[in-house]
Amino acid sequence: MISAREFCQEPGYPIAIFLTYAFDPLFFERIPLDDLAVGGSRRILILGDAGQIGDAIKRCAGQIFHLGRRYTLAEAKPSNLFHPKLIARLSAEGGKVWIGSGNLTYTGWGGNHELATAWRIGPGTEDNGTWVSAILRSVGTVTGSESFRSQIETVHASAPWLNRMEDDPTLGPVLLGMPGRPLAPQLARRWEGRRFTTLKMYTGSTDVDGAFLRWAHDTFGVRKAVICLSPSFASFDVKQLAKLPLQIRFVERDPKRRVHAKFCWFSGPDGNAAVMGSANCSAAAWLANHANGNIELVTVYDAAERAAFAPILTDFDGEERLPKDVLTAPVKPEEVPGNTGAGPAYRLTSLRLRASGRAIEALVEPVPDGDDAILTFELNRQVVRVAMKRSGTRYSGRLPDETSLGPEPVFATMQIRSGSTVAATLPRWIDNERAIENAARGRQVDPNHQVFSGRGFAGASEQRIMEAIYAVSTSLLNFETPDLSSLPLERQGPTKPDTGADDESEPAGSVDPSKLTYRLSDEARKSEAHPPGQNDMHGVSLSGIMKFLFTSDDEPEIDLSQERWSADEPEKYEANGETKNNPGKTPPPPPPATRRSDAEALATLRNQIDSFLSGLAKPRFAEACPPATLAQAIVFPILLCIKGNEEGWFSDDALASVACRVVQIVLVKPYGREKPKGLFRQVQARYAAEGKRPEFLKAIGDGALYTILLAALAKPEAQSLGALIQQADAIFHVLECPDLLAVSHPDQRSTLTQKLIIRDAGFAINERAAGLAKAMKKLSMIMQQWDRVHPGRAGRSTMQRAGSVLWSAHGWEVTPRSPAETYCSGVNLEAAGVENLEIRDALDELWRAMQMGRSSTEAEREQSAANIASQASLPGQNELALCI
Repeated sequence: MISAREFCQEPGYPIAIFLTYAFDPLFFERIPLDDLAVGGSRRILILGDAGQIGDAIKRCAGQIFHLGRRYTLAEAKPSNLFHPKLIARLSAEGGKVWIGSGNLTYTGWGGNHELATAWRIGPGTEDNGTWVSAILRSVGTVTGSESFRSQIETVHASAPWLNRMEDDPTLGPVLLGMPGRPLAPQLARRWEGRRFTTLKMYTGSTDVDGAFLRWAHDTFGVRKAVICLSPSFASFDVKQLAKLPLQIRFVERDPKRRVHAKFCWFSGPDGNAAVMGSANCSAAAWLANHANGNIELVTVYDAAERAAFAPILTDFDGEERLPKDVLTAPVKPEEVPGNTGAGPAYRLTSLRLRASGRAIEALVEPVPDGDDAILTFELNRQVVRVAMKRSGTRYSGRLPDETSLGPEPVFATMQIRSGSTVAATLPRWIDNERAIENAARGRQVDPNHQVFSGRGFAGASEQRIMEAIYAVSTSLLNFETPDLSSLPLERQGPTKPDTGADDESEPAGSVDPSKLTYRLSDEARKSEAHPPGQNDMHGVSLSGIMKFLFTSDDEPEIDLSQERWSADEPEKYEANGETKNNPGKTPPPPPPATRRSDAEALATLRNQIDSFLSGLAKPRFAEACPPATLAQAIVFPILLCIKGNEEGWFSDDALASVACRVVQIVLVKPYGREKPKGLFRQVQARYAAEGKRPEFLKAIGDGALYTILLAALAKPEAQSLGALIQQADAIFHVLECPDLLAVSHPDQRSTLTQKLIIRDAGFAINERAAGLAKAMKKLSMIMQQWDRVHPGRAGRSTMQRAGSVLWSAHGWEVTPRSPAETYCSGVNLEAAGVENLEIRDALDELWRAMQMGRSSTEAEREQSAANIASQASLPGQNELALCI
């Protein structure tokens, strides 16, 4: 059997369409969806059986993250069992199809014994593939989903070769069984006049009386059938089989794995023929018409070569056994046609939010008598009600202006008044057409994201930079994780169990820096055994803003010598400086770049960062943001500082200052009495209360956020006492938050450190951060002892100069740069150091930790200059200083 995963990973096909009976959304979002991303498929459609999808959605509620946003899922009408298995991957030039017996589930992709085949279709191939269009239009008639039908029309427009008429559709490679057009009569017409004596058959389930076997005898003259199945899934009745006019025998395959394949091999005087696909040995699959018939899909081999099927046919060479020796008590047939359950009075068959982001439309079956209904769903723990009005068969309404569906699937129910009673539908997901279309746009670079993809701001104009920052900021603060798909996907290493991540029996303690120190030399030795591109992040998958903070082994090395050529058309120039197809000519020099005003750019960028941090600190953000967006939002201002530094607009200490502000919001900021401190713990508490703590830790605790924060805080060397205390205190708070490493591994953190775009991140994290945290802890303990000896002094309000460092039982504070003096409470650290030798020694130790790695003479000289400067002018050199 061809691997469905390899089929989905093949590049070059932006469209993927699945037809399936059973659907497992957890499996799909964890494996096939990633495989499709590797293969470049972004417009993804799935059509499955209504009963199977309904059960799966109920079972997986709260664990689905991309439904209705990255892929379109539709249910077939419940009147007929929807049973085909097909994957079609298409492009404007051609496509590939996969047809088999496996459902879109874990067992269908590897747990069962399955069969499948795949081949290329489209212009210039043996199979022009135009039959695919007929299949898609046919199955589109059995679903009520308007989103699915709309996407099918988009597919036809994207692949115009599908619309060419086939000369004789009856001779195509497949047969589709539909209500009113079952498989058996179609196959009988196709093979009219042919005679076969033997049938060898795989089947995953059966009916009771072997109706298909009788039909094979009556139509083609089959006298013997040899069947391979798993007896525990067979509904055959031995007495009923004894009444058939042909000999029935069984062979056994590996009993440890269920036989789920569906295959028929006909042989006789008129040669060999075969059928493979979704149809089991049952009347519902082959013969039943109208209300009792399945929808099935099979591949037909009119002249089958035995050698090509030899690996399959060898399974029938074993001992043949009688029905009575194989079959156990008959089981209830798996394929129960139609909707046999009572179910609710009404079903939501289609529910979509139009691309405008406000108009919402619904279809209900059966169509109610009343014109008014209420659509109800929960958003950010708030119930939203939308009045719906019926026009024809469609209900329409409008979302409130302040309502946004956010980044995750939303499920809604419809309350429909019928006379004096109100009937409610079962929940159904909302298809977000704008999100689906955004996901399907392909891998072209969004202009807002391209600004961050190179060194600095990639040569963009100041206006373009600010537009991009505003767009991404707005997206993050509205709880939408930007799809920054311009960079290559990171390859993920083998997954490992999240040992201990979900265990809350013992509270986590603070991080011991000595136990988290890792050496880049160790990683270098490991990398010798792992070529680039293999297990690059040791299981950490970077996305969104995070991607721009790490380099990738897949990125080509940049040849700076080529920067004299045009960046817009690099392919025109060879490495030797000559123009392709025009040897000997030198391209003209580029026009002189317009010089930026660094002061203006700096001021504008500072305002953008200030505005974003203000939005990040608002309670509204803490009350509703999902963990993935939280991680992206935390690192976004740090990314802006790094890019600004690369442009020459910011000095290193601006990065540390902004990182300190971020940590103050994320880990220190109070949100009210008896509430956890910091944005991080606010969101964590909300997810823990909803029973989704593992989801939170998966997004936050892989070590990427920890690595970025520590490097941004420890890499810049503080030049003032205020900056020193701010950075050391922030590092201490990061190390006191072990959940930042809840699902990480030392190998992951080592690789992340090595790939972080902050220079010397390894030294900053391993050496300086650990030393600063240790010295800061010692200083804080000494200040607490001092406070016990001098009770009440920390609470007195006194006049303090701008930039003074103050300590109190609530923590550290650096007074603002303006006004020159401020009346406030707290112990002045410099003054206390003059009076107390222990405090002065602890401060010296803190400075030594900050200056680690430099020669003692250089450190003493710069520290002396810094002390003189602090006495002669306003202390505090940070461009973006903030009290913490």
